[in-house]
Amino acid sequence: MTTENMKSFLRRTLKLAAACCGLLLAGSQFCPAAEEPAVAPDAASGHAAFYDMHLGLFVHYMFPGKDYQYGATVWADGTHVGSLDELADNLDADDLARTAKRMHAQYLIFTTSHANMNVLFPSAVMARYLPGHTARRDVLRDVVRAARAEHLRVVFYIHPSDGHDFTKADQDRVGYNDGPPYRRYNDFLNDYVAELVDRYGKDVAGYFMDGGVPKRIVDGPRLRSTILRRQPGAWLVQNGGLNKSVNDFGAYEMLERPFPAANWAVNKPITGEWWALTNSVVLGPELCYQYTVLQAAVRDRQGGGVGWSFGPHPGGHWELGVRSFCDRLGTLVEQAGPSLFGSRPSRAYLTLNRQPLIGTPYAATESRDGSKTYLHVFLPPRTRTLSLPAPADHRAFSFARLLTSRHRLGLATTAQGVELTLGQGDRWDDVDTIVVLE
Repeated sequence: MTTENMKSFLRRTLKLAAACCGLLLAGSQFCPAAEEPAVAPDAASGHAAFYDMHLGLFVHYMFPGKDYQYGATVWADGTHVGSLDELADNLDADDLARTAKRMHAQYLIFTTSHANMNVLFPSAVMARYLPGHTARRDVLRDVVRAARAEHLRVVFYIHPSDGHDFTKADQDRVGYNDGPPYRRYNDFLNDYVAELVDRYGKDVAGYFMDGGVPKRIVDGPRLRSTILRRQPGAWLVQNGGLNKSVNDFGAYEMLERPFPAANWAVNKPITGEWWALTNSVVLGPELCYQYTVLQAAVRDRQGGGVGWSFGPHPGGHWELGVRSFCDRLGTLVEQAGPSLFGSRPSRAYLTLNRQPLIGTPYAATESRDGSKTYLHVFLPPRTRTLSLPAPADHRAFSFARLLTSRHRLGLATTAQGVELTLGQGDRWDDVDTIVVLE
C-alpha cells in the first residue's frame, strides 16, 4: 500500500470510527452529545424544545433586603444572610448544576431577583434606577456557565410587577405610584429586561414571569416585544395564568393531593418552601417520579412537565434530604429512559388534564414515531395479570416486554381489551413497572 493510500485508508477509518461513536452516544438518553442547543433560533423551534421538557429544577436564591413575610434564603445553621453581596458571593454554582443533573433535570429555572428586586448580577440599569439593588458578582453568568457544563437549559425567573414589594421611596423612584399608564415604571421594567436579554439571551432558553403580569400596571405586549425582538425563540412562561399577549406557556405553582395532572407546567417545592430555610424533604422521590411521568403522559400538554423546587443554602449546602432525593429521583428517571425523555403522550391509553395521580393505576407515553407504547404501571394488580381496556386509537399490539429487563410478557387480546401477564420470576415493581407494547 502506498503512503497516499495508507493516509486515505486511515482517514476513512477515523471517519467510520467517529460515526460509530456518534451513534453510540446518540443512543444514550443522558449523553451530552445527544443534547440540543440551549437556545432556540425561532419561535417554532422554541415551542418544540419546550414541548420536550419533562423535568426541571426551580431554584429560588434570594435576599429581599428587608423583612419579608415568607422568609428568605438562610445559611444552613439558620443564620440570616447579611447582605445581597453575602448571598451572591456564597452561591456554589457548580454544585447547583451538579445537583440538578443528579436528578436528571433537563432545565433549571433560576431567580434573577425576588421580593424587592435585589438582582444577582452587576446591573447597570438597577444601579441607575435603584442604587443598592445590584450584586457585585455576576451570579447569573456563573449559573449559566455551570449549567451549560452539565448540559442543562437555563430559564430566568423575573417578576414584572414586583414593585409592590418596594419601599415607598423606591416605588416613587421608578414610577410605581404614578397611576395609569405607569409609563415610568414600564420604562424601568423594559430597560431592565432588555439589559437581561442582551447580556444572557444567547445562553438561556427563556423567561418565567411571576406575578400574573397585571394589565393595570405592566404593559405586557411591550414587555413581550422587548424580549422577542432580542431573542425570537425564547420560552415565555407565565405563573398562575396565561395572557397570550405576553406569554406562550402557562404554569402553576400549586400542587396538592391528589396531585392532578396539568397540561401546563407545574412547579412545587419539595421541602415546604421555595428557598432554603431549615426544613427537610416532605415529598418522596418515588411520588415525584410518578408525577413527572404523569405530566409527560397528559394529553394536550404544552411542555415543561414539572419543576421540582428547592434552593441551596449559601456555601453549597442543601436542606436535609435534598441530595438523596436527587439521587433516587435520578435513578428512577434513568431507568425510565426513552419512556420519559423523547416521548409524547400515548394515543392508546389517554391521561387527561386534571387526572389525579393518587388512584391512577397507570399512565402511558409513546415513542416519537408512535411505534412503541410505554405503559407505566403505578398500582400493581393483585394477580400476575393486568387487564387493560382496548386501545383508544384501535391499534393492535403483537408484542410486550418489560423495559428494564427486556423479559417478554404474555399478551392476549380479549373482547374487553388487552391482558398482560408477567413471566415466571418477574414481579410488579412497587413504583413503576414499565411495559413496552408494540
